[in-house]
Amino acid sequence: MELSLQLQQKQVLSQKMQQSVEILQMNALALSEYAKELAEENPLLEWSEEEEPAEGFREKLLQKLEWLEESDEQNRSFYQMEQEQKEREREDSRFGRKDGQSLREYLLFQINILKIPEDNKKVLRFLAESTAESGYLEADAVECLIERYQLKESTAARILAEFQTLDPPGVGARDLRECLLIQLKQKNASPFAIKMIELHLDDLAKNRLSYIAKKWKISMEELLEALQEIRSCQPKPGSGFAGEEAVEYVIPDILVEKKDQELTVTVNGAMVPRLRVSHAYVKLLREKADAETEEYIADKLKQAEWALQCIAKRESTLQRVAEYIVQHQKKFFLCPNGQLAPLRMADVAEKLEIHESTVSRAVKEKYLQCDRGVFPLHAFFTKAMAREEETVSAESIKEHLRAIIQGENKQKPLSDRELTERLNAEGFQISRRTVAKYREAMGIPGASGRKVY
Repeated sequence: MELSLQLQQKQVLSQKMQQSVEILQMNALALSEYAKELAEENPLLEWSEEEEPAEGFREKLLQKLEWLEESDEQNRSFYQMEQEQKEREREDSRFGRKDGQSLREYLLFQINILKIPEDNKKVLRFLAESTAESGYLEADAVECLIERYQLKESTAARILAEFQTLDPPGVGARDLRECLLIQLKQKNASPFAIKMIELHLDDLAKNRLSYIAKKWKISMEELLEALQEIRSCQPKPGSGFAGEEAVEYVIPDILVEKKDQELTVTVNGAMVPRLRVSHAYVKLLREKADAETEEYIADKLKQAEWALQCIAKRESTLQRVAEYIVQHQKKFFLCPNGQLAPLRMADVAEKLEIHESTVSRAVKEKYLQCDRGVFPLHAFFTKAMAREEETVSAESIKEHLRAIIQGENKQKPLSDRELTERLNAEGFQISRRTVAKYREAMGIPGASGRKVY
């Protein structure tokens, strides 16, 4: 048996440092809950959710009104969208649909008002409960139906067909082909459109239109008419209904306001209760305190002060990191179509003279709100790609790629090789494989899938 001596270096964080790291990683909502827990556990801490003084509130309100006035055109478009949404809601109400209603609730509502025996309703309710949010039946729903209610296969098929007549069209299908066929038959579509789905769904998905036209000896115009009928169908009948899982709302940790081409960056403290040490309570406890009580008070006081330091440190770190990100990505925030510049966490860490892991924890699960929307902080870190004597972000290359594809001849779409050559001609040093990866990431099909006949 050989004995060996090894020297290893390990970094062990103290309990205090662990607490500091955990607080830095928390987003606004998590920190709010944590602050309340601290106040409940430590009697020397108290928290409040006081509103801003009326004068300060009025000033901020005026600033926001000015900001909104600058975006008046955008507000008008929002108003138009709101009116269109109300129109859709009025249309839905005619069929018993309610805003926020799940697909399952809507199906059960329709079943309950059917004038059929209660036993039949029970079977239909089972199918409704076995329908996924997409509108498709779960894989073994029919088999479970037959087993649970002791039905013949022919009876189960008849009940399923009845269930598939419910709104929205296509609901209760077991696959895409059946979903499209249900909708086409309900619309009294042309026999050829139905035949295309029955025999050539895979070919349609691959845009092999010339092959189909040649096989059936029809003109491209006739085929495109059938294709238009197919495209009017909804591949996911359940889309447009509320999900059954609770909606998670995003609370921005960073607010960026633009005024006169100047950007203001603030940490959102509205959600976080204001914690403070209750010195009056400390004084009251110490008036008639024995040695044990005095030790307890001193321990709790240290815990409270350290927690407050950690929260303050989190806010200052987050403020510095956010300010650097906004300054570096200034073009994105100031220009409506501004692109992101290349940025690494290591760059931020070097500039702010902090560790890269600190930057990573500071941006983790946190969001930034600006006039262009709400974005996760990590989205502002992009890879650098070479372009002659400068570097550009991957997002910038994607936008150039999208522009090239939008401007191509749709009857002779560019292949990935040709797209790569176009980008190379513009100075981007990029491979065909990377172009294909970016194209797929943007949800753009290949050349055959983009071809228009």
